[in-house]
Amino acid sequence: MVALGRETFAFTAFLGTLTALPPLSIDMGLPGFPALEATFPDAAGRSALTLSLFMAGFAISPLICGPLADRFGRRATLLDGLLIFSLAAGACALAPNFTILLACRLLQGFAAGACAILPIAIVRDLFVHGAARQKLSQIAAVLGIAPMLAPVLGGWIMTFADWRAIYATQALVGIVLLIVGAVGLAESQPVENRRSLNPRQLAESYRFVLGDRGFLGYATLYAFAFACMFAFISGAPSVLIGSLGLSTTSFSLLFGLTSCGVLVASLISGRLSSRHVPSRKIIAFGVVLMAASAIAALLLVPAGAVTVISLTPLMALTIFAFGILAPSTNHEALANLPHVAGSAAGVMRCTQMVMGAFASAMIAVLEPFGHPALVMTGLMSLMAIVACSIYFWGLPAAKAAGTDHG
Repeated sequence: MVALGRETFAFTAFLGTLTALPPLSIDMGLPGFPALEATFPDAAGRSALTLSLFMAGFAISPLICGPLADRFGRRATLLDGLLIFSLAAGACALAPNFTILLACRLLQGFAAGACAILPIAIVRDLFVHGAARQKLSQIAAVLGIAPMLAPVLGGWIMTFADWRAIYATQALVGIVLLIVGAVGLAESQPVENRRSLNPRQLAESYRFVLGDRGFLGYATLYAFAFACMFAFISGAPSVLIGSLGLSTTSFSLLFGLTSCGVLVASLISGRLSSRHVPSRKIIAFGVVLMAASAIAALLLVPAGAVTVISLTPLMALTIFAFGILAPSTNHEALANLPHVAGSAAGVMRCTQMVMGAFASAMIAVLEPFGHPALVMTGLMSLMAIVACSIYFWGLPAAKAAGTDHG
């Protein structure tokens, strides 16, 4: 019996929770790092590897699971992904040593990647034009809550249990989603649109995806915009705690408030879509605001004006800008690729994670050679300027041809 109607809040919440699995799996475990390192002697100073291995699995997954979703359908691929996610999270909770924990985190990341790409493909199957952008905005709003709640939930669990309970909770979340999906989710992809797993046809699918200029432009723009935001996420602790002296409690509160920008922006983007504001106008506003706020933050450094009060609003604006442009950019990237939406969504997510990992690595590499605020805001500005340039100069043919699907 199908219980999740596509116009219901439950359907939107379900898809939004699926997209929130990665931040839930990453941020929720942060408060447990000290206890984890105390449990395993070989984990001392290496607990961040649980994040690196998760992201590695997540980056690989879309390229494999996207074609699987195009061949076997969204529902079957999703349910298998949720089952593997739950089992891997449960294995993390029971891991007898650090090596097995890392292996299980790699598998958990792979499964999370499979689950996180499918909401975009499902929306592409069921909605068109402004309705699709509005639904993606609503899903992004649910996603925006995860980075705020995950560390708080992890910290609360650590007050009465140990780090293993955090992974057990993630397994429980996966099991609940698996039951809801098995009972309430209908298949969204028509059988006649299924794609073969024949290597030649797979290569043809990816060639078709990568040959679409609109997809390449919007996917690359999205990846650089995400890298701008991830440069802030990676650099914020060094700047706000290390340089500006915030306590960890104050940092968590401030970081959560800043993350609200994604939630608010997603709601506004959905409202604009419901009023049939063209995608290109929403994206243009987003990339310009992102570049302007990042550059303004960069200019604070030579002016000697980097303070919590001066920097935080500009970072919030940058996060807000990403929330504005993300739903429309996702929609426009997949608009011309209905038969290979799974593969296309996979390429988008893989590119996004690679650029996010690149931004994080550059923060780590460059910080020893410069002021943390200069490194963070400089990298954010570079990523935002590239995203802005791609929109205004990398997609002129697509815009001139009137390919806006809003």
